[in-house]
Amino acid sequence: MNEAPQEDDCDVPERPPPSSLAPSSRYTPPDGAMPKVLEVRGVSVDLGGRRILDDVTFFVPKGEFLCLCGPNGAGKSTLLKTILGLIKPASGEVVLSGRVGYVPQRKTFDRDFPATAVELIVANLRGGWPVRVKEAERKRAREALARVGGEKLLDKNLADLSGGETQRVFLARALITDPVLLVLDEPTAGVDVQGRAELMVLLEEISRSDELAAILVTHNLAAVSRTAERILYLDGRVVAWGLPGELLGKRRFSALFGDDAGEE
Repeated sequence: MNEAPQEDDCDVPERPPPSSLAPSSRYTPPDGAMPKVLEVRGVSVDLGGRRILDDVTFFVPKGEFLCLCGPNGAGKSTLLKTILGLIKPASGEVVLSGRVGYVPQRKTFDRDFPATAVELIVANLRGGWPVRVKEAERKRAREALARVGGEKLLDKNLADLSGGETQRVFLARALITDPVLLVLDEPTAGVDVQGRAELMVLLEEISRSDELAAILVTHNLAAVSRTAERILYLDGRVVAWGLPGELLGKRRFSALFGDDAGEE
């Protein structure tokens, strides 16, 4: 039911030399003494004979909401797959302190299949589709949905869910395993206006958590502005890793902010 991150790394343009992409000292990374839920250490990835990620290094502290941004073909999907253990890096390593909850960009399921929200959520808890949901599992699924304001969706058919409701169910699905890190791949994609507004509130609530860390992959400026505690801007390498005020509105990051980007 879940899909791996979509590949955005085909036809990747040649990278500028490392000196032009090195993060500047003007950016403020997290305090290295903070407890870390994720460490990416010098990760390089080669696909199809090309280097997609080159010496990517960063970490996510406990409770921090990180927005992962960059142009199409920057390697964001490859980085997610590497964090999730779906791609083995050519060099470097990924270190996790616990489980990862993953919310995919594409939510694919057969709408003719009579599945309910509780079954989808419990499937992630079991690691397989449940023939019969146990009462204890149902209770945990209800609690996970309650965390995202979707308790009433417990027994709804997946085929009857709106875009926003589907996002709530997949969020609950990711949360039911009590992850230390939540990875959200373009969660506002394909969601209607009302659904995006509701999702934005949920993302803001997650960003205020001192326990759950998150990585949000997005091109949505509003989502970055309202949730990011720190931003990692990727283009094959780490271009910038710092506080929102250090990156927002800067023209060199126009791949995220479009024609409205300000001057450097």
